[in-house]
Amino acid sequence: MHVLKSKSYWLSLSLMLSLAVMGMFYDILNSPERGFSVLNSPLDRIIPYVPSMSIPYLGWYPFVFGVLAYLCAKDRLTYYRVLLSMNICVWICYLIYFNFQTMVPRPELTGTGLGSSLLGWLYGQDRPYNCFPSIHALHSYLVMRAVLSVQSIRKQVKVFVAAGAALIILSTLMIKQHVIYDALGAVVLGECVFTIITGLSLHRRRRKESKWTEGIS
Repeated sequence: MHVLKSKSYWLSLSLMLSLAVMGMFYDILNSPERGFSVLNSPLDRIIPYVPSMSIPYLGWYPFVFGVLAYLCAKDRLTYYRVLLSMNICVWICYLIYFNFQTMVPRPELTGTGLGSSLLGWLYGQDRPYNCFPSIHALHSYLVMRAVLSVQSIRKQVKVFVAAGAALIILSTLMIKQHVIYDALGAVVLGECVFTIITGLSLHRRRRKESKWTEGIS
């Protein structure tokens, strides 16, 4: 609990505001004005349409920020790496949206339950563009990847985070907000950027250590 009382923790946590700033540009690109492509695959026609999966889809917000807050307390360096990776990936996504806009055809809304109501609200708030890669899948994968990379985190926590990320990624497909290619593109992009950021960070650390230990037997 002493970590939560630390000023440095809350200062580090405030860096998550960078994601909110990045999100301000999302709506500017979320339009068909530049033309669009549809990336449906045969697999997408097999995946069932389940309106109730809008619940875990919307759970993405507390999930991602909750895991980031946990990482900030547990492993500050990994927190910085994944947060930087997320910001870089979003910029790359925006470049793709600008140059290669895609659209996911949405089914007709049916049902009157909570899931259908939430999905109707979601469809009304978010137009069916800015799809490839999926930022929902991207952020879910990145926080999972970061947690799995920290050896000191308990196995139970890793399983919980992995299950949560998988559920959210599945939800993007089952409410027809995204297609398979959107999710796969997000995973590949996230893995590449996180691996590069981690590799550069470790290389810099080794160089710093060698500078101070050079000539010592």
